[in-house]
Amino acid sequence: MIKGDALELPTQFVTPPRTMLGFSESVHEMGWIDGLSHPWGFATVTPVQGAFDTAVVSRFMDKRLRSLRDICWSEAIPRRDLVPDAVWIALPSLIVVKPWQAPTTWDQLTELCAHAGLDLPSILAEAGGVLRRTQRPNRPLPVTLLLGFPLAELVGGPLQRLHWLAVRNMQLCGRNEVRNGFRATLSTRGKWDREAAGADRPLNWRRTANWAPDQLRKRGQAEQEVREKSILILGVGTLGAAVAENLLRMGMSRMALLDEDTLTVGNLSRHLLTLSDVGQSKAERMAKRLNAAMPDARVKAMNFSFPPLNAADARELSSWDVVVDCTASDAVLKAMEAFDWGMGRTFVSLAMTWQAQGLFAYAATGTRFPAAEALAKFLAVAPPGDLEGSGEMEGIGCWHPVFPATAGDVNLWAAVGTNFVRRSIVDRQTVAALYKQHEDGSVERTDA
Repeated sequence: MIKGDALELPTQFVTPPRTMLGFSESVHEMGWIDGLSHPWGFATVTPVQGAFDTAVVSRFMDKRLRSLRDICWSEAIPRRDLVPDAVWIALPSLIVVKPWQAPTTWDQLTELCAHAGLDLPSILAEAGGVLRRTQRPNRPLPVTLLLGFPLAELVGGPLQRLHWLAVRNMQLCGRNEVRNGFRATLSTRGKWDREAAGADRPLNWRRTANWAPDQLRKRGQAEQEVREKSILILGVGTLGAAVAENLLRMGMSRMALLDEDTLTVGNLSRHLLTLSDVGQSKAERMAKRLNAAMPDARVKAMNFSFPPLNAADARELSSWDVVVDCTASDAVLKAMEAFDWGMGRTFVSLAMTWQAQGLFAYAATGTRFPAAEALAKFLAVAPPGDLEGSGEMEGIGCWHPVFPATAGDVNLWAAVGTNFVRRSIVDRQTVAALYKQHEDGSVERTDA
């Protein structure tokens, strides 16, 4: 390895490729483990529902089963009580078999831990004693051992965050375990735990990955000043739903969706929701989808209209840094201007034009949304189409002369609108623009 190269962890042999244990360790959280009186404890592991052999570390506890650190995962990953599903050990550094290989047996691991100043057999024996005293009926003892250590991103670079490796065949004795020829006493079971840690048996490694937000989005995150903002989206129809999902995947994980409408079958040709969502609240079902889309998502549904009819709902709207309107409603724009938002924030309005041939985008920063100016600029660059030739409603879907768009058209304008929102947060300027699609698929922008 050459100094400055990206650091690669040593090879873990016989690791099942489809199994995964996620954890979350950011740069600013590296020191949470410093200063603890003991370098080990217990952890809660929560399965990711519906995923194949995938789970996350959701809580770290000390040796007395007291919570040290809770991980804030999305609502799609249910919270659990203080359940000891794993034993964790903090190592001073990555331990390897020279030249650069992970240990393959428990006795190798024990020897490497000893070189790092940790007595693995004694730790597991003490952990087994705690678990035997607290073991509930019909609950098996944990089999996962987590090994944590500080890690640098580049060879020779500074240590930046904790990393965790996992072994999934830790063998601790249960409260009622007996063996022929031995008295089943507390000391005997502790001895069996020590022997298991030093046995010449293979390590059953489990794949792990850091699911911290900045690591999840290495291939497509927005700027930090965008990711740290909270966002309220008014209207989660075809455009609003797609914009919401784009922004979430780019890092805007604190989000609220406001819409009182329900999903109909006619919406399915372009909407991100599915047949199982028909008849359900768009806001609630879209929030559920987004919370299942990324493990750090914190998306809430607001199943009421704008402007809200009661004070409690109105208060819920005052804490969001960015407000994005995707309703295509003049009445909503005027209500946004009249609504008391309190402190200043960034406002954005996105609307597809006649026959979905273009997208009008408007952004402003302040304590109120300038609806009159936004509407005037929209009418100046995107006059209404031929209403007399609008024809009949095409069926159970939308009025086809206004929105004959395909899902591809909606996705195009959602992508354009997403980038407009991102730039509006960064630039904090009043901007009005019309994006128009030409027959060859290219998009032209005209400032209004």
